[in-house]
Amino acid sequence: MPRTTVRVLITALATGLLAATPLPAAAQVPDRPSPAHLTTGSRPCDPATPAQVRVSPTLRATLTDPDGDRVSAQFEVSWLPEGSGTPSRLRLETSAKSSGSEFSWTVPDTVPEGVASWRVRAKDAEGYGPWSDSAQQGRCLYAKDVHPPAAPQVTSPDLPLDGADPVDALGRYASFTFASSSPDVTAYTYRFAYGKQVTLRPEEPGQPVTVRLTPPEPGTVALEVQAFDAAGNSSVPTHHTIRVASAAGPVARWKLDEPAGSPRAEEAAGGPYAWAERGVTFGADAPTGTSLTSAATIDGSYGAGLRAETTPAQPSGTFAVSAWVRPDDLGRAMTAVSQTGFLTASDFTLATTTGEDGTPAFTFTLPDGEGAATRVTGGSTPVAGEWAHLTGVHDPVAGTARLYVDGALAATGEAAVPDRKSNGYVQIGRELESDGRLWTGAWQGDLADVQVWDRLVLPEEIAKLGHRTPQRTGYWPMETVRTEDSTTDTPDTEGRQSLILSGDAHLNTADPLTGAGSISLDGDGDHLDSDGHQIDTDRSYTVTGQVRLRERAPDGTMALLSQGGDEADAFTLRYQGDQMLWEAVFAHDDTADPETTVLTAMSSGGSPQTFAVQYDQKAGEVRLFADGVLVDSAPYAAADAWDAYRALQVGRDSAGRGGAHHLDGDVDEVRTYAGVLSPDEIRALGRS
Repeated sequence: MPRTTVRVLITALATGLLAATPLPAAAQVPDRPSPAHLTTGSRPCDPATPAQVRVSPTLRATLTDPDGDRVSAQFEVSWLPEGSGTPSRLRLETSAKSSGSEFSWTVPDTVPEGVASWRVRAKDAEGYGPWSDSAQQGRCLYAKDVHPPAAPQVTSPDLPLDGADPVDALGRYASFTFASSSPDVTAYTYRFAYGKQVTLRPEEPGQPVTVRLTPPEPGTVALEVQAFDAAGNSSVPTHHTIRVASAAGPVARWKLDEPAGSPRAEEAAGGPYAWAERGVTFGADAPTGTSLTSAATIDGSYGAGLRAETTPAQPSGTFAVSAWVRPDDLGRAMTAVSQTGFLTASDFTLATTTGEDGTPAFTFTLPDGEGAATRVTGGSTPVAGEWAHLTGVHDPVAGTARLYVDGALAATGEAAVPDRKSNGYVQIGRELESDGRLWTGAWQGDLADVQVWDRLVLPEEIAKLGHRTPQRTGYWPMETVRTEDSTTDTPDTEGRQSLILSGDAHLNTADPLTGAGSISLDGDGDHLDSDGHQIDTDRSYTVTGQVRLRERAPDGTMALLSQGGDEADAFTLRYQGDQMLWEAVFAHDDTADPETTVLTAMSSGGSPQTFAVQYDQKAGEVRLFADGVLVDSAPYAAADAWDAYRALQVGRDSAGRGGAHHLDGDVDEVRTYAGVLSPDEIRALGRS
């Protein structure tokens, strides 16, 4: 090369005048698999503790190549055969996939039980990358175990298992211990009384577990228990039965139904009397719709109430307390029932309280670990002069306090009651302050039927305790009619009131809805109305009736039931032809154009239907039932309810304005109640 040329080339390289031409990069082998991207079955790779499996696992690995080349996987599993000091191994090569893909291999069953290890590496066109256990990462471990654990043994110090005689267990917690002779048991599952399956895990493998359970119902209750090891092998189930007797009665009960002038209340369960100390008189009216005959009145003065020298409930244990209450003063907190503590908060109270805004409420209180009280408040708002049934239930296993009002669950709260023994006495109509010297919460009003149980009282029991049988104020089966002085009527079963027939309304015995007869109406002015005020619509009521429309899908609006005032109907049950629906309309006041709450139900066309219209004052709700089934409900405040003073109308509405929307069809089985029929009672009417 000429010297000039060489000099120019050197100058160009020094000054960067010539473009640099890169040399080809050296090809790289695949990356070492990360342990974070390796799994044994569904478990992450663990080089220290073998993953327990009961079938040959599927090994998975995500593999990458720095050049982005396609890669394949090579898996290797190793194990030590029994009686040999030399490991055996098995390898598998997979087909190639894109970098970043997941590869898998299900280990053949030829690999025996016991502990095995595995590793994996990737391969591209340049060769194999490093094994996953290189750089002291360790191999993934698993242990295959196909042997089920021994069936668990079940023992209980509280109840006989598979006994022949029924035992007092309803609402009471009993301890059950599950144990297996297999040292590798890591879990037990049980199913009690055909409930859901529950899993319990011992603190260490092979240890027993203990659970507290209470039967949900009387009769034969089944218990099924299985043991599981870490590999997921399950034992054969262990089965036992418990014969549970009917619910035990209260451990203390004072009906408070003594005659006027009595100095004390008898204890119906056989315990001590409740002594009337001051401000207590007997002989008040009992809550209607119950089996009680009378009640006690407490005047709200300081210290007024009754004392029973007994301690039926331990506050840290399982117990329930209930009472019928009729408060007269809602402007302050009042205690219906309590059990006094000793220089601390009461063991429990059933009471009324007032919120920050002065709104009254029912409450159930228990002591907490801080020396104060845990309060559970809820349910319908107390009404002065109205009876309500309260039940408080303490469940120490669930750690809850529950308050029921009129048989329905009103509120649930957490309860952490300190474990202390109580020697407090039952106080009716008052409680002691925590200083143990001064009375507080003096009740003003009536009380009846105070009961205490040393067990859980079940919801269905509480529903019965708090149910008041509604007072039927009228029942017209419409089997016959009577004519006297040009007036035709159909009598009620009590012979007190009748429904007067108007227009062409007449008895239908040829094709009655129920029984021997029903009343036919032609839609042209026909109707029936009671010869007296039927129900107080500003209080709880239920009205039912059966109907069959003349046509399958008639036009227009036709009313079945109503009761009105001067301008409006407090309630109307009517058919709307343009929608082919029945609707129950509840007016909020007695004006010409009131605000209303409307409930609806589908029409069955020309087939008979039984309806129930209901207002529940305490729940603040109106409801519509069709053929025994609740089809619609809505809030309806006590402030919206008003008393429609006119007669019950059958076959028309708008009674306050002379009557309209006449029914074309047959009516039967009309009933009116002061109070709220239960869903079961309404279902029974729907089947009649």
